[in-house]
Amino acid sequence: MAGETIKINIPFEALLDSISELSIEEKTQLRDSLDNQIDALEEERPGIEAEVRDARKAYELGDYMTIDEYISRRQ
Repeated sequence: MAGETIKINIPFEALLDSISELSIEEKTQLRDSLDNQIDALEEERPGIEAEVRDARKAYELGDYMTIDEYISRRQ
């Protein structure tokens, strides 16, 4: 039975409640695991890193439009 995976559906709120009961060490381990999974997914989509980098740079330079500004220009 070792190495087998069981997939179950857990409501998101129940998952959050369960995580809140973890120790700091377990939460850190979970965070590291999630970071690794996110990094792997982003590597599968090489353009996403460039898009995020460009968006952050534009934000830092003040070169962006708020949603309210965007909506007012469309009217």
